[in-house]
Amino acid sequence: MSDGIGLSDVSHAYRDRNGVPVRALAGVSLHAHHGELLAVVGPSGCGKTTLLELICGLQAADAGTIECAPAALMPQRDLLLPWLSAVDNAALALRIARRPRSEARAQAAGLFAEMGLEGFEQAHPYELSGGMRQRVAFLRTLLSGKPVLCLDEPFGALDAITRTEMQGWLGRALEREPRTVVLVT
Repeated sequence: MSDGIGLSDVSHAYRDRNGVPVRALAGVSLHAHHGELLAVVGPSGCGKTTLLELICGLQAADAGTIECAPAALMPQRDLLLPWLSAVDNAALALRIARRPRSEARAQAAGLFAEMGLEGFEQAHPYELSGGMRQRVAFLRTLLSGKPVLCLDEPFGALDAITRTEMQGWLGRALEREPRTVVLVT
């Protein structure tokens, strides 16, 4: 599936501490084409995060098939590295892709003003609010360049005003560089 996602009859179970299977997903099928946004809504514990991890190849399905272009996961927690500055955390995906440090930093720093983070490029995670940390993690995910983005409650740590701004920013970013998005909310 070119730059999209296809799941057919996918199931996955975890094992509890006694080795008993606990079903997370059963018989899930979905398809999203390049440039589509798919919202996944459901109660806590229904397997939404497991679904994203399967799409990203971080776990294997017990049954069914998954076809997916390369995907990047933005987990619920920001998972910023405490020893890196905000700009270096945002540029991490670029560095992993072997882009030179100066080039990666420049590309990430160029987006800080648009994200409302101008002036905080050199701040470390402990110096940032929860919402600021989430925006840095969001930048890191977008800068991965992957054609599929799996966003696990990306706006959950944001206040209502910032959430609206970031939703607009995501829309503009996807207009500039269309990608397939699976958004858990």
